[in-house]
Amino acid sequence: MAEAVRDLADHLNALLARSVTRTRLVAFAAETGASRRPSRLYLTFRQGGNPTAARLQTHFGPMGLFLGQECSSIVAEDGTHRLQVIRYAYQLTGQDLDRALLRWEYVRDPNDRDARWCRHHLQGPVPLRFGDGGEVLLNDLHLPTGWVRLEEVLRFCIVDLGVRPLSPRWHEALVESVGLYPVPDL
Repeated sequence: MAEAVRDLADHLNALLARSVTRTRLVAFAAETGASRRPSRLYLTFRQGGNPTAARLQTHFGPMGLFLGQECSSIVAEDGTHRLQVIRYAYQLTGQDLDRALLRWEYVRDPNDRDARWCRHHLQGPVPLRFGDGGEVLLNDLHLPTGWVRLEEVLRFCIVDLGVRPLSPRWHEALVESVGLYPVPDL
């Protein structure tokens, strides 16, 4: 599993360094169940042992980019490990880094057995008006999105938010990454 984890972390850190930030994702494993073997992998920006956001400079001022993935390891017949995403959270925060302006989230298996909300969704403190019913915050909804690729969040940061890319070949790096890591079967 260590090789699969290292490969993914190296790939994502290279992608980030060619697109929006040189802040490095940290990969770490955690034990689950009675096996006492690492079976969950976490990838996130960390500072002082805690998850944090990477700072971005946008056309709208400073923002934070939080990336988090939880993966499990599936052992193939040949003994190699394949990582499977259990959940992800990609967030863009305001300058204070405390409140997410936009959150793309995926939860493969919600802890709540009665959960009926969309497992792939977008949320944020954005007021929406539905007919004559008044306003509702996007945070109160689970707007379906489908699988959101990290590459598309990075593209959004560059194209729509005006983050200056760190490489002139940022677009090619994103396209290449999409080809290397196809969307998983859900």
